[in-house]
Amino acid sequence: MAWFLAVRLLRRRGTSLLRTSALAALVAVALGTASLVVVLALMSGYTGALRDGVLAASGHLVALLPPGASVEASAAAAARVARIPGVVRVGPVVYLPGMLFPPSGGAELVSVRASDVPPPFVALDGRGASGPLTVAIGRGVARKLAVRKGDLLSLQVVTSGMPRGVPVVVGQVFDSGFAELDERFVMTSLDGLRRRVPGLPNGGLEVWVADPDRAAALRDRVEEACGNGAIVTTWQESNRNLFAALRWQKISLGLVLSLVLGVGAFEVASALVVLVTEKRREFGVLLALGAPPRLVRRTLLLAGGVLGGAGVVAGLAGGIAIVLVLTALGIPHFPPDIASIYMVDTIPLRLLPGDLAVVLGLSLLEVLSAALLPAARTSRREPVEVLRWV
Repeated sequence: MAWFLAVRLLRRRGTSLLRTSALAALVAVALGTASLVVVLALMSGYTGALRDGVLAASGHLVALLPPGASVEASAAAAARVARIPGVVRVGPVVYLPGMLFPPSGGAELVSVRASDVPPPFVALDGRGASGPLTVAIGRGVARKLAVRKGDLLSLQVVTSGMPRGVPVVVGQVFDSGFAELDERFVMTSLDGLRRRVPGLPNGGLEVWVADPDRAAALRDRVEEACGNGAIVTTWQESNRNLFAALRWQKISLGLVLSLVLGVGAFEVASALVVLVTEKRREFGVLLALGAPPRLVRRTLLLAGGVLGGAGVVAGLAGGIAIVLVLTALGIPHFPPDIASIYMVDTIPLRLLPGDLAVVLGLSLLEVLSAALLPAARTSRREPVEVLRWV
């Protein structure tokens, strides 16, 4: 009965004021819902892009071996770690500060990552003991030094407090999409660097696991396999503050935009007030004939739900369409200076089912909450006052 009355009230032809009020409510709810969908997709995509960049930059676990550990001890520890179920790759790694000097002059401060297990976006060859060392440099480093693949440079690394110069050749200019890597890093073979820089310190081990989210669960076993004095950290521990800040930023933006959605919800309440004013004769007849107040209240709630629900559906469809268009256009895309701040040059927008469910539930909750006040006030009218409406 309530459904029938709600649909009849909304379908019957009203004045221009009622039509304008209903249209304004529908548009306001749709815009609030669409903005919430786009912002949550943006934040989910940004978090995902940073997560992918962090996981590509280094192993899921990093084990720092005790000072003075030999190369043989490092290899033995790596063999023990490799036998742990869930570990898919393990290899030694050394991080060194350095400077690159191109033939044309100038210099650039870089971070040197030397490993025999390079990231998936790096392919190096040429580990011979003689000749220039083959390196892979980030796109940003190549841009700053105006060099390209095949160019000869000089790399200066600092080890044991002493600078050591090594001739290098650019074997690859990589583009990881993670500005922190592209703007600063030089990657090379650890074996090749050891041949050219005797006495290179032993850094540690990088460990990759089948499921990065289970890295914390394997931490104790990896630490035990590396032996006494080893310090093992997971990618979650190393980036805890970053991802906590992103999580709170997403929640904060969602709360702020839910206020915008609340404005649209109260537009629905305003439309219901206009509806009650213009349809007071119909409501008066119902109440005068003995219709229970809950029927009137339920009818107005359903009318507000139908109106607001139409806006929510339109907003979800519009938000998803905007996300798809922005994704196809590669927007947002940052220039190098801005990318160095946000750590990524492009933010992929990601529509997560959980985010859409939150938007849908929050939108309907706000719409029905706003419709509750006019519905409750109308259902509490006294019979004497109702007879004046008729």
